[in-house]
Amino acid sequence: MSNILTIDSVSKYYGKLKALNEVSFTIPENSIFAILGPNGSGKSTLIRILANLITSWEGDISYKNISIRNKENYINNFGFIVEDPSFYEYLSAKINLQILCRLTNSPFSRIEEVLSLVDLSNRKDELVSTYSYGMKQRLGIAQALLHDPKILILDEPNNGLDPVGVNQIADIIYRLSHEGKTICISTHSLNEVDRLCSDVAIMKKGSLVVAKNIRREKKVKRFFRIETFDTSLVLSKIKNFRGVSVLTAQSNSIIVSQSAKSIPLPENKSFNKIKSIKSIQSESDLIEYYYA
Repeated sequence: MSNILTIDSVSKYYGKLKALNEVSFTIPENSIFAILGPNGSGKSTLIRILANLITSWEGDISYKNISIRNKENYINNFGFIVEDPSFYEYLSAKINLQILCRLTNSPFSRIEEVLSLVDLSNRKDELVSTYSYGMKQRLGIAQALLHDPKILILDEPNNGLDPVGVNQIADIIYRLSHEGKTICISTHSLNEVDRLCSDVAIMKKGSLVVAKNIRREKKVKRFFRIETFDTSLVLSKIKNFRGVSVLTAQSNSIIVSQSAKSIPLPENKSFNKIKSIKSIQSESDLIEYYYA
């Protein structure tokens, strides 16, 4: 799979504050890519740079191996939702999209296509003021898709949504991915990454911690969660086993990785403080120790 976007040593300073500190990673084409990190990690700053809302920054960003600094119309290949989408509340969804079509030189025929994609066709003639927050989020995705971009970048798309709304956004993202779009999601939610994403870049305090294809990582190694009543005791025992790496130890939970086919740990009874050893099935467990 080729890379559609390359972030190369991107930095952004606000006075002495390093909002981004030489961040580098690549986004594979047709991936569902997460930029994961807590508030203040630099996620939104990076997205604002991509959206050309921040124009002064260091480093380089390339779209299909061409620097966006040298390509003024690169933004035509991107669709964005940055923070909450805004609309004319006193107009219908359809008229809002017609206005945006004129601004982006998109054909009106796209309106029915994108409204169908986000399941709002039957509400297109209603005022946006009558829409729920989740419906406005879906309409925001519709407006970002009007010009048929190659990459859709969503900044915290599930913020403020109830479980039904979260499921609806997930369904849209899966559908777009199957249609060949590259989706980039900024989030602080491990569950969101676990459920949706193939790749992840984890950020903390403006710096990149790690960038990985999590599913490929699971094919190379086996991962296990050890639940214990005595973390110190179990850690002292584990270090004697070859081929086992401790990824994280937090509270009563330890995550380890191993390249071999079976876990080289004794039976639970030999660790009288162990509750259980479980094979990890969830991607979120693999990135948990980076995110902590």
